[in-house]
Amino acid sequence: LIGKDKPGLVDAIAKCIIDAEGNWLKSSFCQLSGQFAGFIEVMLPQEKHNELLHACHQLAHLHITLLPSNAHETLLDAKAVILVTGNDRRGIVSDITSTLKTFDINIIEMTTQCESAPNWGSPLFTAKVIVSVSHQLDVDNVKLAIEDIADDLMVEIEKS
Repeated sequence: LIGKDKPGLVDAIAKCIIDAEGNWLKSSFCQLSGQFAGFIEVMLPQEKHNELLHACHQLAHLHITLLPSNAHETLLDAKAVILVTGNDRRGIVSDITSTLKTFDINIIEMTTQCESAPNWGSPLFTAKVIVSVSHQLDVDNVKLAIEDIADDLMVEIEKS
């Protein structure tokens, strides 16, 4: 879901799902610069797919893509949370994601932010990256590889 944010938008989507006999399973939303973006996992009867699509498209200025999921396929991989903190610079996200790619790590969720660092004045970059990793992966090697990107990067990894 992508569109101009406004109060009541999520409620309108929820009503469309209920009207199509769907069940809201999981979601993730954010608002940036007045724009709304979100993902919703919904379980509904196959024959109600077009009804839900039509109802959601009636919502003003909201672009919606409805795709069947492979929710029945389970990932055998573990999840890990990677926290990265360091001075902001151009290309830092690309460097981190490229490093993760070399370990064949899939990014499930990523949140980044830049704030003025206390007592420094320069922008401080922080990232929280939730990833899917194989049980055999040595996360210490991943930590070292990310820390090697720049001298000032601090990395914490929790594997579950």
